[in-house]
Amino acid sequence: MRADATRATTDGSSMLTTFELGDKAGVYAVKGETLVLDNVQLTYNASGFWEPVTAIEATTVEGATFYAYYPYSRTATFDVSSPTPLDAMVAAVEVPTKQNTKAAYEAADVMITTGCNIGSYNAVSLPLVHQKAMVCVELPNSSYIFTNTGMEAYVQAKAENVRFTLGETTVNPYFDNNTQSYRLILQPGETNDLKVEFDNLGTARSYTAQSLSQIASGEYAKFVIDGGANLTTMTLQEGDYYCSDGTLISRDATDADLSKVIGVIVKTGTTDAITSANSSCTHGIVVSLSEVKNKWGEDGSTTTEQNNAGWRYWYQNYGLQVQNNTAAEKLDESLMAEEGYEVTRNWLTVPEPLTIGGITLDYTSYMNTVYADFVGENPLPANITSGWYFPSLKDWQNIDGVKDDLNERIIAADGKELGTAQYWSCNIRGAGSNWCYVLSKTSLKDRYKGVTCKTSTNYRFLFAF
Repeated sequence: MRADATRATTDGSSMLTTFELGDKAGVYAVKGETLVLDNVQLTYNASGFWEPVTAIEATTVEGATFYAYYPYSRTATFDVSSPTPLDAMVAAVEVPTKQNTKAAYEAADVMITTGCNIGSYNAVSLPLVHQKAMVCVELPNSSYIFTNTGMEAYVQAKAENVRFTLGETTVNPYFDNNTQSYRLILQPGETNDLKVEFDNLGTARSYTAQSLSQIASGEYAKFVIDGGANLTTMTLQEGDYYCSDGTLISRDATDADLSKVIGVIVKTGTTDAITSANSSCTHGIVVSLSEVKNKWGEDGSTTTEQNNAGWRYWYQNYGLQVQNNTAAEKLDESLMAEEGYEVTRNWLTVPEPLTIGGITLDYTSYMNTVYADFVGENPLPANITSGWYFPSLKDWQNIDGVKDDLNERIIAADGKELGTAQYWSCNIRGAGSNWCYVLSKTSLKDRYKGVTCKTSTNYRFLFAF
């Protein structure tokens, strides 16, 4: 059976399916022994009903018996001579060993209605019933499920190297992100056992689910293994807290223990560069509770001799670029990018010391030391964050936009509030100087300051998760 892409979701604790806008079903109608509707495609609409592309004349289907199924297939079969005309179609639906894609899983999870009279309406409700069996398997998993539209689950830790075997055959269940559980469609009365093998915190574990033959058509069995999924549902907001163990605390929580907080969320969502390098880091950007005051390097702006030796544009060899102007009042803020992560990575590739044209200058030693010390003193959970990075000017704009609210949360967590001093950005002004940002300033020349690398000013750090 070929199924078009659909998006229905099944509650992992049951076989209750919630259909979504645009899902496709098929319908037949029989009047006497005459087929009056032949596999007409129905689409689930915003009102929660199924409707055809073209309205059906009431006289055509008056007194007819309707049979519907889901998901829609152009090659579905229907035996008009049978009292159960969809049986052959259901029997022909194979249960594949690979159900790890949503399309493959849904194609196996065929649903039908028995004969019913749905009147002459062109938008109807269908009492669809599952025809296969299902197992739902929860393995150890600590995750946050966000109510934010389109935001993926934030997984702190979960079982690794998961392997499923049905009898002697390797199978690949569908993993549902909303429930952080595995689902596998089975033929009703499956006689084989389902073996699950996985690693939990470095320890190899296995479990065998038996008596699958007792799961009849339209029924499910749920297996919770080693505690199963520990899920927290919340709306992620600017001002929420991020803790050293990877847990989150809502800004709205009362009497919460903030002793493990290491940062406050500046904004929800991250950047393409961050997610390209860290696929799980799609949720938010966090600013550190603490700050450090120090230089960026030992030397300042270049001399004519140094420029002639090749130092004028030294930074371009390491993927670094100047911001769009060297005069603060002429900076074009629309050209600034939220690029702190990738620019920091570029800074960290600069050799120390750096010699060009026989001249050695130091533009990175303090930056490297400050960064290494801060990272060492403020470790982040492994594999679920981007790592600390320096803010770009655009990152500082994001911070500035919510500064007062952030400071309230930072102070509550016993951190150092964001002040009105100059803060280093990772954006270059020219050879030997960076742009610094001053919070709460309205004019460009007050907000952006070109500062030589040998000047001591404030560092603050970000990371994504």
